[in-house]
Amino acid sequence: MSSADIEQDMVHAPEKRLTRHTLATRLNHWLMAGSILVLVFTSFLPIQGIKFAWVTIHWVAGLVFTASIIFHTIYALKCQDWRSMWVELKEFSDLFSSMAGQLNKLKVSPGKYWLLQKLYHHAITVFSIIVTVTGILMMFKIDSPLWERDPYFLSSETWGYVYVLHGFAALAFIPMVLMHIYFAFRPEKRHYTRSMIKGWVTKKEYLAYHDPEKWTIKQDRKDVKQEQE
Repeated sequence: MSSADIEQDMVHAPEKRLTRHTLATRLNHWLMAGSILVLVFTSFLPIQGIKFAWVTIHWVAGLVFTASIIFHTIYALKCQDWRSMWVELKEFSDLFSSMAGQLNKLKVSPGKYWLLQKLYHHAITVFSIIVTVTGILMMFKIDSPLWERDPYFLSSETWGYVYVLHGFAALAFIPMVLMHIYFAFRPEKRHYTRSMIKGWVTKKEYLAYHDPEKWTIKQDRKDVKQEQE
């Protein structure tokens, strides 16, 4: 059955639910979100004069964040289509049109993710790598139940670079987190927020915001076959 036939069938059942995010993806997303918020608050509240024992909370949240990144990477490579995040150069012709979320204004129709979603993901990836690597290095300067501190692990000059990179990446997370929260509450984006909570979008939303040729939901083909039988 062609994608055109599937699309025609889906029009007749617009409220049918289709899986956008699996349970594993959703749980890891919220675990990562929680760890990021803890890291941000424990980083900047002390600077604002709010004193508390933040160091242990911070590095533990950092380990959780790192574990979440590792899980996400492995899961995306083994259980998902990593190519859905691949950016094509021709997509940039739709950069400003995609902000309105209107398919009829696009030259390149979106698959599972829109161009701006992909660019946001890749930017977060870069900052996550920087903050994680530098954060792990900085852990050598604190005592913990697992190791003894070694402040001379790196030279003073190298530590300076580590601190600057870590601070820069941490600061970059603040506007990006605020941007993410803002768009999560936008009326035209709420179906994406719901899908990250409940896991599904309707067929009507699927057709309105995505190209079935580029994002084929396997369960949908099975459901269409069952409906025909």
